[in-house]
Amino acid sequence: MAQEFAYHRPDSLAEACKLLRELGPDGLPLAGGTDVVVDLRRGAIEASQLVSLDHLAEMRGIRVEGDELRIGALTTPAQLEASDMVHTHRPELLDVVGVFGTPQVRNRATIGGNLCTAASCADLVPLLMAVKARVVVVGWSDRREVQLNDFFDDHRKTTLEPGVLVVEVIVPSRRPSEGASYQTFGLRAANFISVAGVAAALKLESQVCREARLVLGAVAPTPLRVPTAEEKLEGRSLDVEVLREAASIASLAAAPISDVRGSAEHRRELVSVLAMRALTSAWERAQ
Repeated sequence: MAQEFAYHRPDSLAEACKLLRELGPDGLPLAGGTDVVVDLRRGAIEASQLVSLDHLAEMRGIRVEGDELRIGALTTPAQLEASDMVHTHRPELLDVVGVFGTPQVRNRATIGGNLCTAASCADLVPLLMAVKARVVVVGWSDRREVQLNDFFDDHRKTTLEPGVLVVEVIVPSRRPSEGASYQTFGLRAANFISVAGVAAALKLESQVCREARLVLGAVAPTPLRVPTAEEKLEGRSLDVEVLREAASIASLAAAPISDVRGSAEHRRELVSVLAMRALTSAWERAQ
């Protein structure tokens, strides 16, 4: 028998937060639905009350404020791809859009949903973490910013409490001598779930790496930063051998599992290859 739901369509963000707080575990926010609806149908999650966010204007739009790109949580990957502001201020996001599901999914999925699903294989998260993005979260009584490093608690679990929603993602604009890249591997040419993914961000000064960030996806319960690899890069003039050393360290830091998409050994080898590609691309872009 199909599961029955109560469907709510609050008129404001404040009303949505209040309703979700009152519903507690029985309430589930619904944005694009590309993850939530699938998970409900296969019984991976349970909820009897769906709260639609689709028409809340406070969660839409892309704009630039100062040296930051501010992206509404209901923005779709297709809207990212079409935005001149994204192309100008953070073009590396297009690395992710290119591997984000099918055209149908890219037109329906939302940026906030990709973050809040908190799947370890989510493609957007490693790159956002690498470029120091943060999220604006709103509850029934407060509004605050959270670094993505502090947002994920476990696989498919965030630190958000009931009634608290992500309304915006803040991404620092790309600056001269900075470069970032996301590289991933899947089992098909399109519409795949990443077997492993790596995001890299580098800041150069007179060809010396002043700052590095390396984040792994799909090889740990949550997106995984690799400080030991970052330290190997920082303060050094970069070349192929230095990048290869950092990629090797990243491979050792991965904590993959074996499943139908690949063995742990295979994923660890993929991390080394993808880290090298991501670091090389970020290095070239920074120059």
